[in-house]
Amino acid sequence: MQTWGKRGFVINVEMRRYRESVLAGLVEDGYTIIDADDASDDESGAVIDSVKAASVELYAAECEAIAQADELSGAELKKLQDKPAKTKTERHQQRKAELSRRYEVDVTPDLVEKDDDGWYPQLRMHYYLTLGREFLTNRDAKRAKAQLEAGENSVWKPDFNKGQLLPAVLLLENLNLLQFLTPDVQLRGSDEKMQEFKALAVTHRHVIKNYLNVSISEKLTPVAIAQKLLAKIDLRLNYVGRLGKRENRECVYQFVAPDDQRDSVFGQWLNRDEVFQSDSVSVTNNNNNNISTTTPVIDTTPQDIPQTLTPVESPTFQGWRGLKLKLRQGLDSAGQFYSELVSKIGEAVGVADGEPI
Repeated sequence: MQTWGKRGFVINVEMRRYRESVLAGLVEDGYTIIDADDASDDESGAVIDSVKAASVELYAAECEAIAQADELSGAELKKLQDKPAKTKTERHQQRKAELSRRYEVDVTPDLVEKDDDGWYPQLRMHYYLTLGREFLTNRDAKRAKAQLEAGENSVWKPDFNKGQLLPAVLLLENLNLLQFLTPDVQLRGSDEKMQEFKALAVTHRHVIKNYLNVSISEKLTPVAIAQKLLAKIDLRLNYVGRLGKRENRECVYQFVAPDDQRDSVFGQWLNRDEVFQSDSVSVTNNNNNNISTTTPVIDTTPQDIPQTLTPVESPTFQGWRGLKLKLRQGLDSAGQFYSELVSKIGEAVGVADGEPI
């Protein structure tokens, strides 16, 4: 763990001083560095424009080549993934096959570009926050079980925490992020529900930073905070204009559903998860064919948790207590395996009596 942390520290410093790190690496490789200030502004501008144009052209050709690559069977993909040295055509075929299995829709140049921009984790978060919510606990438990088996009953905590989506989804549910996704509803920063949303987010900004890697501060407007969190599922509020009386105008926003084909992807994922769940139930019933049992139905639908406020408890503190309870309920709904997992690796799951670390 210490070695991993030290290496991560070096990488972070190199990213913060990216230019210096790249130049130092080029010098080590034997390149001669020529200061761009020695060239005229016109020459430098022409070179930069030429490089940008070539980059755009080459990337568009790369996306098109991936989309037009031949389809691969599962066995062919596995063989290609294990192959150490690949031709350019084979790399295109592998990328297309992986994208096809990841999104389960036709691979287009636009899809390749979106995936390069990090669309998949955003789309996955949106899916498990909505249509796929009931399958999330099984998904996380299955991933944890695979990590335990690969690690011989031990897990690498950074990988484990990164692979678990349940805490992040429960956090977004508790923040009621989906309230902003109602079309034709105009939102202003002065709205009561927007102010309550900001107060809750600011109070638990450290939790949000830990689970979602989103920085929240008191200086941000309610709309800016909402935009930051909506970006985690690749959505945003659209600016309508400045409305109201001249002396009291303010910016107004509303949600417009995107036309990015995510509905098609969600439909495929939903069919996949339903089939997998039904197959799992069938296998379980067949294994217990002579045993009379009742198969429990796991309800992972978010529930309104009744709570009692004491005079010293603020609504935001109450919201945090509700978040902790929902986290516990979400973990409990995963069944016996998840309970054993929690007892084995403790804080790696990210749930403690106080604030998650």
